[in-house]
Amino acid sequence: MKTLTLAALLLLSTKSFADFSEKIIGDESKIQDKDFSKNNMERLHRGHNEIVLTFDDGPTPGVTDKILDTLKENNVKATFFVIAEKAKDQPELMKRILNEGHIVANHSLSHHALKDLSFFSWKKTVKKEVLDAHEILAPYMTNSKNFFYRAPEGAWDGKYAGVLNQSEIGKQYIGPVLWDIGGAVEFKDGQYLQAADWACWSKKITVDECLSGYLYEAKKVKGGVVLMHDLRTQSAEMLAKFIPALEASGFTFKNLDDVNWNK
Repeated sequence: MKTLTLAALLLLSTKSFADFSEKIIGDESKIQDKDFSKNNMERLHRGHNEIVLTFDDGPTPGVTDKILDTLKENNVKATFFVIAEKAKDQPELMKRILNEGHIVANHSLSHHALKDLSFFSWKKTVKKEVLDAHEILAPYMTNSKNFFYRAPEGAWDGKYAGVLNQSEIGKQYIGPVLWDIGGAVEFKDGQYLQAADWACWSKKITVDECLSGYLYEAKKVKGGVVLMHDLRTQSAEMLAKFIPALEASGFTFKNLDDVNWNK
């Protein structure tokens, strides 16, 4: 009986510790509504027939302003994942993004991909690229109730989350945010099944061909977060065709604040 009781107590204490650990550590597979995640956040908003437009790597004079023109003409709001060092040089474009009701989000200080970092300096690099960027971008981030981060090239390691979440600003972030549509180019049987604007232009794919890949993927996954870049004029040209084509296909537009982050 004593042996059985001891075993039962041991089992109970083990279960209690496991329950306690789960409460402290949390389920890493779930998207948290705050704090940096240990994993990139994927499959964000599929299946709702809603489109969330996001633009990376700007602001770029001659491109970002054309994209803003198209968004304004169509009464669509978007999220701009901005490189902070570029933002410093383009205050008027940044003010326009803010004043026209779009979300400004963090795409790092210098677009330094967080991979193959030095063992001795990785913590410093991660803090610099994310938190120093925030200091520059914060005045433009007032259109959202959240701070969003997208890692350059999607490069991320779970240990970065632990470092960033030690800061009060880091604990207010959602990210790293990936995308549902626009991550790669795939061509099969005479049809683009998906497309990524940056890859389209480097491969000399036309605007209409690239657009067909975006539309095909959007219809296949029934909407979601779209990745584009405000770097090349072709992207601005494609957006002017993309929005009407999406609307004609029955899609509506949301912004990143409308995504359910507490899944």
